[in-house]
Amino acid sequence: MSMGKSSVHDSGFFKRSTETPARRHRYHSGHAVQFYGDDGAFLDSLGQSVGAALESGDAVIVIATKAHRNGLAQRLKARGLDTAAAIERGRYVLIDATETLSKFLLEGWPDATRFADIMGKTIARARAAAEGDDPGIFAFGEMVALLWAEGKSGAAFRLEQLWNELAKTHSFTLRCAYPMKKFDREEHGELFLKICAEHSDVIPGESYTALGSEEERLRNISFLQQKVQVLDWERAERLEIEKSLRLKEAELAELLENAPEGAQQTGPDQKILWANNALLKLFGYRPEEFVGHHLSEFFVQDNTLEEFWGKLMRREEVIDFPAEFRCKDGSIKHVLIHSNGLWKDGQFVRTRSFIRDVTERNEMIQALKLAHEELEMRVSERTAELEQKNLQIVEQARILEMTNRDLRELSARLLHVQDDERRRIARDLHDGTGQMLALLSMTLSGLEAEAGKFSPELAMGLAENVEIVKEVSAELRTLSYLLHPPLLDETGLESALRWYVDGFGKRSGIEVALDLPGDLGRLSRDLETAIYRIVQECLTNIHRHSESPTATIRLSQLPGQIALEIKDEGKGIPQEKLSKIASTGLPGVGLRGMRERIMDFDGELEITSRAKGTDIKIIIPLDATARGVRLADSRAL
Repeated sequence: MSMGKSSVHDSGFFKRSTETPARRHRYHSGHAVQFYGDDGAFLDSLGQSVGAALESGDAVIVIATKAHRNGLAQRLKARGLDTAAAIERGRYVLIDATETLSKFLLEGWPDATRFADIMGKTIARARAAAEGDDPGIFAFGEMVALLWAEGKSGAAFRLEQLWNELAKTHSFTLRCAYPMKKFDREEHGELFLKICAEHSDVIPGESYTALGSEEERLRNISFLQQKVQVLDWERAERLEIEKSLRLKEAELAELLENAPEGAQQTGPDQKILWANNALLKLFGYRPEEFVGHHLSEFFVQDNTLEEFWGKLMRREEVIDFPAEFRCKDGSIKHVLIHSNGLWKDGQFVRTRSFIRDVTERNEMIQALKLAHEELEMRVSERTAELEQKNLQIVEQARILEMTNRDLRELSARLLHVQDDERRRIARDLHDGTGQMLALLSMTLSGLEAEAGKFSPELAMGLAENVEIVKEVSAELRTLSYLLHPPLLDETGLESALRWYVDGFGKRSGIEVALDLPGDLGRLSRDLETAIYRIVQECLTNIHRHSESPTATIRLSQLPGQIALEIKDEGKGIPQEKLSKIASTGLPGVGLRGMRERIMDFDGELEITSRAKGTDIKIIIPLDATARGVRLADSRAL
């Protein structure tokens, strides 16, 4: 394949010709390079060349990225080409550029032997599949563009040369392509010309190839010359800017030299390269006594220097590093060092350090430390005194706790005795007074019958007295049941609660909903009595204070616990009173008695109230024994 001097193409990849469009690409056999700015226009141009080659029976090899292969496929499909058949016959070969590069690159450099073997075999197979009397091969490759994008310009240039060497043994037409945006630096200019020199044809970007006349091309060239002039001017301006920057650097160096804070530079051998006036004045040295000397001559402690230098060698930025420096007069300066290292190509060049004197500050800190220690001593003495007072308070609290415990035990005992006394009085009223009233009622009834024979008026009076005795007997029975319902001992808590709630609803007019578990069973006598009294007290409070038309009682049995919840929809407890209940205990005899009964069983009481309604929740362990019973048992022992 013959390679001539490179030339800029006047109308894309095709020269004007009298040949049919299907054969035009054959007139530029050689090694062409196309520079493009827009992917779409580039793929349109490539699609025309590939389409013309396939239509003429030539073989086509496309070595491209996936995105460009997909874009090319869309354009060939729009052209009406059956690429699937060409691919199946081996006449249309699609190869991934990245994958192909990896096959012949050794340590980032194209290997000539591997390249010739891989691409030579590919071209040979494609030639065998070509059709027609004089079949040709059109190849497109953008492996060079991938190498250039990775910054491997030398490898890209070498690959262009390998294509030219391959053309000496194989006949094919090759087009390479580079995105113009990758040639965006001044130093790219020489390489750009070298790449063009390796090609027989150079196809400019679409902004030039789209021009249809010689006049338009000349105008475009003039415009490009103007842009070159602008770039030359910008280059001169950049040189002026660089000169200005050097001047600024000199001014900055002068500023640093005369800065009020010390600054120095140290080389990789730990010798001081430069120090400003402030640092020399701080330590009292002349420049020749400080610059060029080893850091170890000035660091008071060797381990401090080792730690400081170790941080720099680990590429750490050293901030406020404390150190002690030796001055010329033998005094010691306490300083804080802010330093970092300058590295080039992995090699340490020098440190840049700012050194601030904190000697006076440290002396003040030391004075404050002494004052703090004295204060600590006084605080310790005062603390010991307070601890002694605290021990006295603790002892008083212990005595108070014992007194409170005795009072709680007495209260629990009184509640237990009160329940026993209520039970006894209720039994006496029922068995004694109740029986006497029953006998009186029977006697009066008999007298009524006899008196009817002699005096109707007397019989009527006796009848009225019989009714009065019956009412007194009923009231006495109710009083007895309220003191202690016999159902509580005979059938248990469930029956007693149902009896009491039913009677309470009739007496008060409050609708009470009672929710009891189906498998409640019997509890201990004391626990059943406590729950009954709590319900009794809550309903009494609802009737007296809340003005609620309804109330809800829910008793539920949890694992190891029994829970009681009582709700109403009446007036809530005022917030200030509720806070007082939470902080200082329950006011009122009724609520205090409830709390004592609950505490007697190590239970928990929670009261929540809103503007409308109050909710009381109680949790009692099932295995708890009343404190009053425990106290009585301990005294019996």
